[in-house]
Amino acid sequence: MQITIDSYEITYQVQYAKRQKITMELSPEGLVTLKAPLKTPVSELEKFLISNKKPILKLYKSMENRTYISREKKYDEEENFLYLGKACKLSDLLTEIPETEEDIQAALYSFYTKRTREITKERVKYFEKVIGVKAKSVTIVNSPKTWGTCNSNKELTFNYRLSMAAPAAIDYVIIHELCHILHLNHDRSFWRKVGSFDTNYEAHQAYLAQFGAFMTI
Repeated sequence: MQITIDSYEITYQVQYAKRQKITMELSPEGLVTLKAPLKTPVSELEKFLISNKKPILKLYKSMENRTYISREKKYDEEENFLYLGKACKLSDLLTEIPETEEDIQAALYSFYTKRTREITKERVKYFEKVIGVKAKSVTIVNSPKTWGTCNSNKELTFNYRLSMAAPAAIDYVIIHELCHILHLNHDRSFWRKVGSFDTNYEAHQAYLAQFGAFMTI
């Protein structure tokens, strides 16, 4: 969903739940998440966004000045990299920072691959029990097109960049691929199954589609 505030096109998603009031979360790459009571009308959401525009516009303006996340990286102390949906400096991710850009990229690739392997191993194990399925294997790959795959042999792959995403989006990808063990296509039965374990899966799809370009090294 989008709203224009002071000439800025603001992208936001809504998570509805049994709650009393609307709250807001901002992600480093520019996604605004509203947590709202059930059946809150769009007009009320937009009214809330406009009344809380100051931190939103501050975020968008900082993105323009490379204070937050950029697509094309500059490997200096000012650059930010995503990790679990949060902005991190190189020194937050690497114990030692190599001298050349090539070596920094290699070190970051190693870091994200390791963390994605650890995270997916833990969350796959958890959701296998929840969904009632069992994967044959889990492999971390460098894929330019997909966040995850599942084949007919129940072999799962996950993109090494997945650990850059917010935890809820990581869980969505894992749920998606595990549900393919039951439904190898994307028919209605598949999406009903995914939705039964992730009620906000459409928001997580939109998040990855819009902000995946920022998840780079």
